[in-house]
Amino acid sequence: MKKNNLKLAAKTLLLTVALACYSRAQAGKFDLGEKFYGWSSNYVAPANFSGYEIWTPVSLNFKLAGGLNLFAQGEFGNAGYTDSLAGTSTTYFTAFSDTVAGGELSFKSFGVPSQLTIGFNIPTGNPTWEARQIAANMPTDLVNSRYQGRGFGVSGMYGLSFPAGSGEVGLSGGYMYSGAYNANLNLGPADNLDLGDALFLAMNHVQQFKGNQNQIIRLSGFAFLPTTQNGVNNFQMGPNINASYSWVNPKALSFSLGGQYFLPAQRLLNGTLGTEPKNSYGPRIYLNPSYAIGDFTLAGRAKYVFANGYALTESFYQGGGLLLGVEPSLKVRFDEGSSLKFLGSFDNITAQNAGIDSLGNRTNVTYSLWTFGTNYEVRF
Repeated sequence: MKKNNLKLAAKTLLLTVALACYSRAQAGKFDLGEKFYGWSSNYVAPANFSGYEIWTPVSLNFKLAGGLNLFAQGEFGNAGYTDSLAGTSTTYFTAFSDTVAGGELSFKSFGVPSQLTIGFNIPTGNPTWEARQIAANMPTDLVNSRYQGRGFGVSGMYGLSFPAGSGEVGLSGGYMYSGAYNANLNLGPADNLDLGDALFLAMNHVQQFKGNQNQIIRLSGFAFLPTTQNGVNNFQMGPNINASYSWVNPKALSFSLGGQYFLPAQRLLNGTLGTEPKNSYGPRIYLNPSYAIGDFTLAGRAKYVFANGYALTESFYQGGGLLLGVEPSLKVRFDEGSSLKFLGSFDNITAQNAGIDSLGNRTNVTYSLWTFGTNYEVRF
């Protein structure tokens, strides 16, 4: 379980920073949604892994005088996870998630537009949810965990925007203090896993073209402090580097192409942290195309995660995998300030060498994921 918890910790760092950089509102915006996820797999020892989740996300942000934008969001979930290896048992959850709230302040510094964002992770969620769903959940390398319940956390980001011809170059940096992640189902304080803090640096170049089209080039990186368990340094994820190119055309074809590379981590070896002999996180690449026809959009997604550096027979081996998905969506506009969006999607997910067949050999596990949802948006 510990290895899966560490992977979830890394995903949570990325997710929380993304939430802290929540999208700007024109004046104010309220969103209320409903989304269903259902999945099953081909794993046959003795049956498959499957599950469902029903989420009701809600978010609010609005601008105040002086360039201050406040935001908050959370979601209510109802879910069931079937873990075949534990006797084909199903675990059910109903809980609210953690709440993310904070603000963005826009101002000028060094003579250019600047922004300071501060977000707070408020522990309103169930701290046992993520650990208890692991066995039946889809691989988090390919599909992010949708729930968050952990300790108090704070993230901050400061950014500058410099004019560059018809576009702009943005530079930003941030720091995140991450809340505790309980690795052992909330059995007691001595079992708590405290996630390592994170440092974030990014550079974006946005070039504008006629017809409201944009070209976006992004470079970013994360560096992590050690994760501790029982007060002892247990693991330190290696820095990762991200790069992507996006073309945005709101009336036709858009796409985003990118990749992520991880440097080796630090693991607990003979009582002290040392660089692991092989890289436990494989590189990954993705392509997300979409085509818009009026208020109808057909989107696709492809993601490939390479196997890590460990051999097939070693305990830290992760085979990576492939995700291929398609998502049609339709936005129904009621007036200039409100709309209702409908979406459905299907993803085929292959986790390479993630299962064991009847002869004890490694075998691929495939997942079928169906998603249906709607979102109501009001701008004011």
